[in-house]
Amino acid sequence: MDLKSEMAKLLGKPIYMAPNTFLHFYNGGKLRAEFMGEPDPKDDYRSEEWIFSTNRAITPGRDNPPDKGISRVELPNGQIILLTQLLEAFPDETVGRKHYEKHGPKVAILVKIFDVGEGAHIPVHWHPSPEFARKHLNSPNGKNEAWVVIGTRPGVKAWIGWRREITREKFRELMEAQDVEGMRSYMHEITPKVDDVYFLRDSIVHSLGSGICNLEPQEPTDWNILAEWEGFPYDKEDAHLGLGWDLALEAADFSVMDEDYLYGYVMRTPELMRSQDGAKEEKLVPEEARRYFFLTKVTVPPGGRLEMPDDRGFYCAVTTKGEGQIKGPFGEFPIKRGKSVFITTALPAYDLVNTGDSPLEVICCYPPQTD
Repeated sequence: MDLKSEMAKLLGKPIYMAPNTFLHFYNGGKLRAEFMGEPDPKDDYRSEEWIFSTNRAITPGRDNPPDKGISRVELPNGQIILLTQLLEAFPDETVGRKHYEKHGPKVAILVKIFDVGEGAHIPVHWHPSPEFARKHLNSPNGKNEAWVVIGTRPGVKAWIGWRREITREKFRELMEAQDVEGMRSYMHEITPKVDDVYFLRDSIVHSLGSGICNLEPQEPTDWNILAEWEGFPYDKEDAHLGLGWDLALEAADFSVMDEDYLYGYVMRTPELMRSQDGAKEEKLVPEEARRYFFLTKVTVPPGGRLEMPDDRGFYCAVTTKGEGQIKGPFGEFPIKRGKSVFITTALPAYDLVNTGDSPLEVICCYPPQTD
């Protein structure tokens, strides 16, 4: 049987995403591996899992083959293919004609897990806006992102935005000296907890300490401007995306972030969208995020179910808690914590059914709206 015929067997059903991890420049991976259900989880620099991606990953200091980062799908015969191959072969059935005409064989969202291991941290860094990326990086996308905290370790910390005034010149002085504590001393320090949700607009300077594991839906780029290089497997001149430091610093926001904005906008409070017999769906990001991506959380109590409509286009459904089934005219597809599924645009309406004895929780990650 030819490859396209084998791929066609996936259509009209939920499509399980295959594992897709690789070595990163910061250590981690134990909580990621535990979440994914891997045997012998440990910190081994496999700190990221790119669950739903048509983007190439380019990691400073590591090998970067052309298909690195692009998600995998397992065919019924056991063969592993790239997600892009499936989209190219069946655009109408997977992402829909309108999306395909605008974006090509790409999902226009990147959904990943990152896990910062013991003694490791993600450097002080920031991401360009879409406008900056179009002008200076020849890219239609910047990097707006969300964090859904799915695991923590003792002593977990993160730093988001400026709590007191700092000039670009002062920041550069601290950066050139590689004074990490000095840079962080100007920033809001937070203690993330499991189930916390954050929405980070582009240009916000931030850093993540040891012990945080996040599900991160984001714009489909890997644009990171890194203000630290000592102790990492890349050099200072590898850290600014080839922009040069004068221009790279222009992509960062140096305005003070007040606490009302941090705890009332960046840190999200889920908003109820609908409920059904004890099950519910909540909005996790602000409405204006739809231009970049959109997130909802579905929670189904033991023995319950929630109908999922067929008018939302395609998305990636990541099970973060519990176990259950995706049940529809296509049959019953089991899901559990760590399992991610591609819900294609042609999939009929279905029910999320809880078959366990604790709540089933699924994060639905949608691409940007197509005008």
